[in-house]
Amino acid sequence: NSLNSISALTTIDAARAREMCVLLADFLRSTVGLGDKAAIPLAEELVLIRCFLAVEKVRFGARLQVEEMVEEQCERLLIPPLLLQPLVENAVNHGVAHLTEGGWVRLEARCYDGRLVIVLENAFDPEAPLRRVNGVGLANVRKRLEARYGDDASLQAVAAEGRFRVRLSLPAETETEPHEPRR
Repeated sequence: NSLNSISALTTIDAARAREMCVLLADFLRSTVGLGDKAAIPLAEELVLIRCFLAVEKVRFGARLQVEEMVEEQCERLLIPPLLLQPLVENAVNHGVAHLTEGGWVRLEARCYDGRLVIVLENAFDPEAPLRRVNGVGLANVRKRLEARYGDDASLQAVAAEGRFRVRLSLPAETETEPHEPRR
């Protein structure tokens, strides 16, 4: 999607196309080497999400509003790398992109009772025709949670009243506390 946007912008706004190229390169550079890691701190994942959203902000401008509410103590907790990125990408491409006036993406992370709970919400048009390109984003995240945590993690997705909400719940784990999945 970003490459298509860059391509379209090259003829009408070369400066914005160049800005998107730089931001996309920063995002891709940040992801190199993540495949070797089983988990990264949430803070590192948030940096990647911000890089991705910076690219999308060039694409959508004021039509994309982002809100982030992350408790500071959650930032050191570990999650699988690029766990949130496909969810944020879905929020933009299946939500905000279909709203003429634009929309919002909200990310919240809270810690309690030994759990990390992450909620990602976005505005969407319930009247927009369903577009299933591959339909793999939510399924992949669900499979990755199951592979790492077994039954000790969950993903819930709900669409209602112009809002799509994904809620992840996983064990609050630090580098010194490896998690053994429960089956």
